[in-house]
Amino acid sequence: MNRDSLAAAAPKWLAIQALPAQTKFDLLAMWFDAIMDAVELDHLEPDPWEALYLSYTVQSLVEGRYYAALTFSELALIDPALHRPPRLSPDGPEPVTLADLRDAVEVVRMRPAAG
Repeated sequence: MNRDSLAAAAPKWLAIQALPAQTKFDLLAMWFDAIMDAVELDHLEPDPWEALYLSYTVQSLVEGRYYAALTFSELALIDPALHRPPRLSPDGPEPVTLADLRDAVEVVRMRPAAG
């Protein structure tokens, strides 16, 4: 995955902040799909760092916190060499798969945009 070019293609908050909530949601959901597609092409499933921030992105979309959704999605693109190891419980976190994330976004898409 070319993280730099993907990050450069991210929606710019200044360009979308005045848009209606549904439009912001739709743009960010498409951006989220692009990230998941890139992760899948790169290594099939998200690593723990990517899964964490992609999960936060979905939650932010649900809550209508679109700036947070954009920020969390950008954090998922940080170079893996720079990832800090997550603080894990003794058993570790439940793995989050792309299928889980795609299912969550589909459920969210069926709801009206918040905000």
